[in-house]
Amino acid sequence: MDQRLNEIDRWHELFDELCSRAGYSDTASLAGRFCAMTNGGGQHQYETALRNLNNWRSGRHIPRQRSMRVLSELLRVAEDPELLARWNTLYQRARQVEEDTPEETPPLPAHGGADTRGRRAQTGNLWTLQAMFAGALLFLIGMGAGALVASDWRPWGGPADDAPMIRYDPELTMTVGESRIIHGERGDCGKLPREWDDLQNSLPSSMLGTFSDGGLVRRNSKYCKGLTPARGIRFTATKPGTELIHLIGDLIKMTVVEKPQ
Repeated sequence: MDQRLNEIDRWHELFDELCSRAGYSDTASLAGRFCAMTNGGGQHQYETALRNLNNWRSGRHIPRQRSMRVLSELLRVAEDPELLARWNTLYQRARQVEEDTPEETPPLPAHGGADTRGRRAQTGNLWTLQAMFAGALLFLIGMGAGALVASDWRPWGGPADDAPMIRYDPELTMTVGESRIIHGERGDCGKLPREWDDLQNSLPSSMLGTFSDGGLVRRNSKYCKGLTPARGIRFTATKPGTELIHLIGDLIKMTVVEKPQ
């Protein structure tokens, strides 16, 4: 284990460093690999894995033992005994801290009948004012959001504004020689996705065809709650047959048929 890793004293920082060294600089590709190792096919499982991995890398939460075993295998931690020992020690320490962190306790109420009634009246008046203010604020936010939607403004701006829309289809049929965009990998919500050179190394191989850059596209994301830019994944069919392709967290049943004579 090198000196840099030995100096890290928090599990989530060690996890993040190992992810970066393994080529998972962005969590989207890591989530796809995690789903592949846990047989978590489907968009919902991918979004859940993406959210959990972001929380683990930032230190907001730590994974359970089952997820730890998957992460250890994914990052090949066991290949270095010293690293494995450090990995487990920091994890146990982080787990103990999380278990020992007390929940916030509400302040004790003041004693006294008259005082209590007075405070209740003040609280009631304050609550009414807050409710009125919140209602007015929500109304203004709604008006602003409606205007933005009507104007077709999007938070990312730039080259993805006019990118084609794509959708995920779990079953596809193509003919030999046909080429089309079959999926897209998004970046962080509202931000441009990573370049094709970074993405292609994390894609599976296919017996029925090849993958290539589909350029910038737009796709719906439940996690992002709407449209977000993505890197299109183009598939070119070269051989007839049927296979299951695990692509960025989703399963696609691909059927390729010969061209009709």
